[in-house]
Amino acid sequence: ILLFGVFVGMQFRYFFSGQANITLDGFTYAEYARRGFGELLGVAFLSVLLQQAISLITRRETVQERRAFTAFSLTIIALVLVILASAFQRLTLYETAYGFTRMRTYPHVFMLWLGVLLVAVAVMEVLSRRRWFVNAAILAAMGFGATLGIMNVDRLIVQRNLRNAAAGMPLDVGYLATLSDDAVPPLAEAFTDAALPADVREGMGAALVCYRDAAATDDLQARPWPSYHISVARAQSALRAVSMQLASYRINTENWPAVVTAPSGKEYSCQSMTGMD
Repeated sequence: ILLFGVFVGMQFRYFFSGQANITLDGFTYAEYARRGFGELLGVAFLSVLLQQAISLITRRETVQERRAFTAFSLTIIALVLVILASAFQRLTLYETAYGFTRMRTYPHVFMLWLGVLLVAVAVMEVLSRRRWFVNAAILAAMGFGATLGIMNVDRLIVQRNLRNAAAGMPLDVGYLATLSDDAVPPLAEAFTDAALPADVREGMGAALVCYRDAAATDDLQARPWPSYHISVARAQSALRAVSMQLASYRINTENWPAVVTAPSGKEYSCQSMTGMD
């Protein structure tokens, strides 16, 4: 507890000052977010392992000893939750600056479920149900996997990046064009949304042309029925709905990656040039 307390105290500005660390300490956004996530994993794993191991070997024969042990355990968990909040804030800063991607969204969801597990460990300690830890860890892992399936990650990425773009942040059209069929319906909705800036809608049109070119040889109707996929059907329906508006776009597939020329003359790559990790 002393070690963690000193660590958190010394690093408090580093944890929560956000943009100031990018400027003062010379970190890039990526380094700032990755270091936060790496530190979180290491500290969370070691602290939970330490707490569970000590819980197994420590003799707590009196009420005072049991209360003291519980207080110490809760303090460690609380300090880890502070580090968790910092890592979550770092990743949010990164996403706000450069947009959402799968490799940025997965850790975000993971941190939420890790927080749930830490709270569950605290509750188990208070209720003296420490043997439930394995069950709680398994349920947290299942919850993480189920959440990714339910939330429709690619649709979320499109929606959040569009929100950032509407606020004036840069938009990587090439990355959006590499997402799955789940991204096509929200892209089509944005393309026809007159409330969005014209340059953002133009970028959405370019991403849709990239999708249309990639799916040109995929005829869903010609597939045998076991291979029918609702996401593919929705994507093709969305593309058909905006096909007339996309007629003025041109795509050049002679070189890789393909390049789309919008009606304004601006060119968009069908592949992200920044990596988007």
